[in-house]
Amino acid sequence: MAELRQKIIQCPTCNQYFDSMSSPRCPYCYPTPDFKETMDPFADSVPNASGGSTAEPFDTTIAPDPVRAHAPGGFDPTIAPAPVASNGGRGFDPTIAPGPVPVSPEMSVTQYVDTDNNAGAPTPVVGWLVAISGAAKGADYRIHTGYNDIGRKYGDIIIRDDKTISAEKDANVTYVEQTRKFYIAHVQGKNVLSVNDVPVIGGSTELKPYDIINIGSTKLLFIPLCGERFSWKDVANG
Repeated sequence: MAELRQKIIQCPTCNQYFDSMSSPRCPYCYPTPDFKETMDPFADSVPNASGGSTAEPFDTTIAPDPVRAHAPGGFDPTIAPAPVASNGGRGFDPTIAPGPVPVSPEMSVTQYVDTDNNAGAPTPVVGWLVAISGAAKGADYRIHTGYNDIGRKYGDIIIRDDKTISAEKDANVTYVEQTRKFYIAHVQGKNVLSVNDVPVIGGSTELKPYDIINIGSTKLLFIPLCGERFSWKDVANG
């Protein structure tokens, strides 16, 4: 017959006696599922050795074992899981909007093609704009048949270093071969376009020789080549 091993000790808290070999702590103070039949679940206090009860109410709450909480497979709710990086592990900040795709100056300039010229070459110059004040003072810009977009970065006529001119399509100058006349119109510029100090509003204005155009902080002098007295079509037909 197997030897019966017991070590009876008295609990210093509730004064009850228990076998420390079968239970490492007092089953009266820390009841286990196997011991619940011996305890009254409706008791208000812990019984003592004399059959009475202690002054402290009976607390059935068992503190969690900290070692078991961190054991493999356990879960510690106080530690938030680390976020999984998206975008291939590089992370992604949705508050940063993607930048615009740069537009090549070569793609933003469309040339008018005159079929009367050899091999469909671009038409020759029909007039000029000359900067007489502003950051580009002294520069001259060629005008060709059709629409000539004016901008600070892109366009047929590029006026650099004047930050008051829109990057592209601030205004345009147009030469109409059929009527041999020039026109200027406001397109997307933030500042008022004017000719001889008269604002260009809601449409286009016909340009006359030596008109002064105010665009941004730049003044341009208009000098026509073609008109009533000359046209490249007259030369081609002559």
